[in-house]
Amino acid sequence: MPVRDYQVLIVGLDGATFDLMLPWIEEGRLPHLARLLQGGSHSRLESTIPPITPCAWSSFMTGKNPGKHGLFDFVEPDLDGHGFRFTNASFRDGETLWGCLSRHGRRVGVVNVPMTYPPEPVNGFLISGLDTPHEYSPFMYPIEIRHELKEAGICYRIDQQHLGNMRTNDRRRQQLLDIIEAESSRTRAFRHLSDLRPCDFRMIVYGATDQVQHHFWHYMDPAHDKHDPAGANEYRHAIRDTYQQIDRHVGQLLEESGDDTIVIVMSDHGFGKTSNVRLRLNQVLRDAGLLEFVEAERDSVLRRTAGWLDGILRSTLSSDVKRTLAGLFPRLRVWFENLDEAKIDWNRTAAYVHEAYRSSPAIWLNGGLAGDQDANDLRRQVANLLTALVDTASGERVINNCYFPREIYDGPHTSRAPDVLPSWWEDGFLLDQSMPLRGARPNVERSTSPIQGGVEFAGSHRLDGVFIASGGPLRPGFGFKNAQIIDVAPTVLYLMGIPIPDDMDGRVLTEALDDDYVASHPIQWESAGVDEINESFSAPQEFTENESELIARRLQALGYIS
Repeated sequence: MPVRDYQVLIVGLDGATFDLMLPWIEEGRLPHLARLLQGGSHSRLESTIPPITPCAWSSFMTGKNPGKHGLFDFVEPDLDGHGFRFTNASFRDGETLWGCLSRHGRRVGVVNVPMTYPPEPVNGFLISGLDTPHEYSPFMYPIEIRHELKEAGICYRIDQQHLGNMRTNDRRRQQLLDIIEAESSRTRAFRHLSDLRPCDFRMIVYGATDQVQHHFWHYMDPAHDKHDPAGANEYRHAIRDTYQQIDRHVGQLLEESGDDTIVIVMSDHGFGKTSNVRLRLNQVLRDAGLLEFVEAERDSVLRRTAGWLDGILRSTLSSDVKRTLAGLFPRLRVWFENLDEAKIDWNRTAAYVHEAYRSSPAIWLNGGLAGDQDANDLRRQVANLLTALVDTASGERVINNCYFPREIYDGPHTSRAPDVLPSWWEDGFLLDQSMPLRGARPNVERSTSPIQGGVEFAGSHRLDGVFIASGGPLRPGFGFKNAQIIDVAPTVLYLMGIPIPDDMDGRVLTEALDDDYVASHPIQWESAGVDEINESFSAPQEFTENESELIARRLQALGYIS
């Protein structure tokens, strides 16, 4: 078989799961995805631990485990180790897939991959993803493509801004329309730039699948702890309809792909329902003597009163009125937020959770411990505390596993990871705000209130995403196992005839390929030339205070922070 280097198109469906896709493909509802599935190879795609967007997409684009690339979540501890700061692409170490391709002279076009801001210079074009602060940020490379899109009448949108405000049916309907319109404009931008700037490698990520699953799963699933039968009358098929809309976009991209193009559909993680179990982990640590709150008794009444008043204002005032109040009284929101979060006494705290960031609960150890052995013992103590938590209603454990990054990661940045990762993606629980006053709220509680639209997750991430690859030497109609998200980048490089950097942890998915092709195309490697932390990585480009506020608002709108 002659040597042939293929072009590659990757379509990312954020959070897509075979648990939903395969039945809908079987029913004939996703014809374009069905065509790729039948014409190519597929496997469940194991994500990172934890299966959270920044960590997973970074492992995809570098082919490395998180200990090597160093980007573990949307947030990481402040330099003083007590608060947290928002991360972006500059916090990641290692060459990206499109950086490698550009270095080898291949032209690339990348749109909306999360954690790509600020955009890196590439041999082609790149529009960064949801870590972009705002629409006026320099999130397009080269800068002139902004003008090219404007000239074409394409209004490009970074992400949804109002998902956290879906408390009425009118707002839900409008958000579903806005989500689809945003993805339509994304497709138009991708196709237009691809026409102007032909590429060997192209990639686009659609976030709609993730967004609707987070907020509409309880309408679809009668087995959900908080299933809403009344709302299901209108929104039962909201997730399915979104998949169908994205399938149409996939069809448009397939029409433009030539016979020498391999098409890959992938997700960064899977999805499933949340439970109604709510955990207050800082209370658990406090009760074990590992954490203390500041002046808990004195301000507890004020805290509860402020929380009640804040809830009333948020639920009753219109967006315009709230914006007006924010402008007139800029310190009012900060006052509420400061009261809302239980203050930690850092001088008397050994372990803690950033409870304001609720999407990926992680336990961090406070600095100043005597030695590594003490830290290891403390991690084990915390893990034992968490796995001993029991739901009093069912008598069952609520956290089945705890993972230690220092045991599952490998690389120079492992020490920057959280210390203990409770298995929220396996157990389905959600984090709730701890109260400084002892006995005010239980450590483990089953929430009986209806889901607060746009604020409380109805669905959350699972470990297994999707991988479908069709065209070229891919085996048609072939299912296989054990693909990992770190395997995608080396597989793409192999198919495009590019040597694979030897610092990648992933492997080429040769089992999905024709045996004769693999035999006639030996895998080639190149030296990455780095054995330690890159010097340029030591100074990541932090967001300004204003940019951090905008990122916080976006993550709050998406439901990731409270």
